[in-house]
Amino acid sequence: MNNSNITKSNSLIAASYMLSLQEQRLILACLSKIDSREETPDSIELTVQEFSTLMGINLKRAYNELYDAAEKLYDQSIIIESEDRIIKFRWVQHQVLWRKGEGKITLTWSKEVKGYISQLKNRFTTYKLRHIANLQSIYSMRLYEILMQFDSTKHRLIRVEELRKTFLLNDKYPEFKDLNKYVIKAAVNELNQRSDLIVSYDIIKQGRKASALRFDFKQDENMKLKM
Repeated sequence: MNNSNITKSNSLIAASYMLSLQEQRLILACLSKIDSREETPDSIELTVQEFSTLMGINLKRAYNELYDAAEKLYDQSIIIESEDRIIKFRWVQHQVLWRKGEGKITLTWSKEVKGYISQLKNRFTTYKLRHIANLQSIYSMRLYEILMQFDSTKHRLIRVEELRKTFLLNDKYPEFKDLNKYVIKAAVNELNQRSDLIVSYDIIKQGRKASALRFDFKQDENMKLKM
């Protein structure tokens, strides 16, 4: 049973980005191999066998997903916004190195990302990789993380516009009914079926407009025992 931890600073979890499912799995698999309490090495190797085991997929699928993610990850960016500035940076320093015939990749973190995954002492979130490895939607993975930031209270209130920004939706699903159907409700349903969380949510309105969402969640003890 894979019992690896994923640890990220809360700033990175709240950042705006959207990876493909394969890219997210690559990032998670690499994060599961490091100790966030220590200095994170600049580069990390990941084999197809490790990727297959960590994500619970067969070797052929692992090879294809890892190759696809390695090809595209360099083009993906992260946006972190504070009161006085907006910074944008890449996940990796340069193209992910794919060694043909060896069945492994080498990923080199960007120096900015290292600040959010290395030597973390406070304001971070940790969860088990196995609890989200079966998720098939990037929205479900992102929602899981932003909920786990509030694991101590088991509820989170988030503005609709903040959720849009975090998921980097831009002009996608401009109508709330579509956002609710295709992103929020779909992600909650998958979390309830494929993760260790039982999640519900309420829509908070200002007048007729949906302004915020309140999520309540708890750990599914039955799922915890099965995973």
